[in-house]
Amino acid sequence: MRLLLLILFLFSTFGLAAQPNSTFSRNLNSIEEQLYSLPFRAQARLIEMEEVDLKEKQPIPLLVRYFTLRASAALQLNEAEQAIKAAEKGLKYVKGKPEFKAEQFQLQLRFIQALLMQGKNQLVLSQLNSLLEATESFNDPATTAEILLVKAQAYRDNGEYDISMAAMMSSLETAKQADDQVLLKRISSNLGAVLLSLNGFDKAELLLEQSYLFFKQRKMSFNQLLVKMDIAELAKKRGQDKKAIQEYLKALNLAQVLGDGFHRFRINLLIAELLFDRGETERMKQYLQASEVLSERENTRYFISKFNLLKVNEKLINNNYQEALDLLSTLLPKLNKYSSLYRSELQLHLAASKTYYGLGDFENAYLTLLNYQESFNQFSADEQLENLERQKLLYKLERLKAENQQLSWNNVLHTLELENSEDEIEYLNILIFFAIVSVSLTSLAALWINRRRIRWGKIANTDSLTNLYNRRYLSHKLLSLNKPDNDAPLSCILLDIDLFKVVNDSYGHIVGDEVLVKVATLFINNVREKDICARIGGEEFMILLPNTNLRQASDIAEDLRLKIESLHFASLKGEPFTITSSFGVVEAGKEQSFSELSNAVDLLLYTAKQNGRNRVETGTPKFTNSQEIEQGHSKMAQQLANLKRKAQRLLFMLTQLIK
Repeated sequence: MRLLLLILFLFSTFGLAAQPNSTFSRNLNSIEEQLYSLPFRAQARLIEMEEVDLKEKQPIPLLVRYFTLRASAALQLNEAEQAIKAAEKGLKYVKGKPEFKAEQFQLQLRFIQALLMQGKNQLVLSQLNSLLEATESFNDPATTAEILLVKAQAYRDNGEYDISMAAMMSSLETAKQADDQVLLKRISSNLGAVLLSLNGFDKAELLLEQSYLFFKQRKMSFNQLLVKMDIAELAKKRGQDKKAIQEYLKALNLAQVLGDGFHRFRINLLIAELLFDRGETERMKQYLQASEVLSERENTRYFISKFNLLKVNEKLINNNYQEALDLLSTLLPKLNKYSSLYRSELQLHLAASKTYYGLGDFENAYLTLLNYQESFNQFSADEQLENLERQKLLYKLERLKAENQQLSWNNVLHTLELENSEDEIEYLNILIFFAIVSVSLTSLAALWINRRRIRWGKIANTDSLTNLYNRRYLSHKLLSLNKPDNDAPLSCILLDIDLFKVVNDSYGHIVGDEVLVKVATLFINNVREKDICARIGGEEFMILLPNTNLRQASDIAEDLRLKIESLHFASLKGEPFTITSSFGVVEAGKEQSFSELSNAVDLLLYTAKQNGRNRVETGTPKFTNSQEIEQGHSKMAQQLANLKRKAQRLLFMLTQLIK
């Protein structure tokens, strides 16, 4: 008797302990049945269970199932962040537990799907390939098929429709091994959507109709909604606008039953767009207003652009031109950041032209219309080319399958991915080549600009005839040499070729230029490397001598005078002649300006001329101010004029005597 009572006690204890788990498990089973039919209700029940049942300690297998369902429901409802959080929580329970390998794959797949929803396609493809490699040893066709399905969706979002379709067909082949009818139809409906994008309308229609009937029989309302939207899109692409509206209305009824505000916004918007194209503007306003109430649920640029265009067109229909212009002034500037535009974004420029016309601004209306026509022609050409490319991709897939009858679609997928990788490598090589060319051209341009800058700098600072420095450079150099903190002496030599005008007048300017060049060459070959030689006038030269006192400078000047005197020249007729030169030498004072130094040494040169030429004058000049310098120059000029008059008078007298 005691043994019987003990057994009853233990049974009741375990029964009570297992009851919460049993209820939790039954709830999960019920939610799984609702997941693809009523995802909103499934999510609401999961949230309720989190607030109540998860507070109690539940077995790990049930917790893993719970978070997998939670992530799946969030994905159905386009809630990427919620899906990521649920998947991460579930992965914490299965980490490092080999017995939960299948569940780990499912949670990782939900996490990747959420990333795909956020537009992280390249990251997703890399993770999916790693996940596929990991499932090879696991031998679970259903999981592999789902991974391939997500992979196909990633390629489709990238615009790589041929690889997307191959992945979808491979997923379909793998799913057949699992004998999961729901999974097969989900893949079939996605395959129909890809074929629709590739303009394979007949095959797409067959797959979509079959999938719709299957989901309807299983009462999978959410999947019915998605397929019905694709069927409506198919009718629209075929130009069957009336049928498309009817199909969208059926989809709208399903969305209203499900309480799916996200898809209700899109469907109302698409109906409004079709009605506007058909000219049924009053009906259009009704559906546009319905979509406006739900517009906060949408964050996709494609649908937002359609919505904005219809809002602008509604204002134009009501002749509210100023309101339309105000709205356009906020919308159009935002389009500048996009490299390519959707058709609806492009048509905003046409709406802007109509708005300007309605406001009487005909000039802006015309210019905007021209801009729209130019952009639209290019857009239409690109769109036609894209359609041809898609049909070409469909043909390519059929050819590949025909050539590989003995192979699976998985092999076709691998072939396409390999070709795609090769194309990417070739594209990268082209980019690298152009980058190298661009860098090389930039470097050459920079080198050319630098050389031009140096050349123009040299031209600005040198005398074109003698290649010595000019007065500008010399004055700039003096500032750097004659600083207050520089205790080293600095001397200056100024020289002038004696009676140079006689050389020019007697032998011509060509010979005169040769004399100047030869004297300049003499300076270059006989002064020190640190000395700075410049031509500052017609036949005047100046030399700055750093670290040189007055006595040393005088010796240098005397040496140069003797060398100049020993130079030999010849006229164009071969007549030989020589030249002499006069020098002034002075030691610069601290912080003495260039004009002050020039005046001082110029007076010494003048003294050398006065004392008979072909000599060096050094020391402190007699005149120290500019007025006295001018007087000295004036006196010298007067004396030269007197000599010229006397020579003319003498020449006249000789002429008379000869006569």
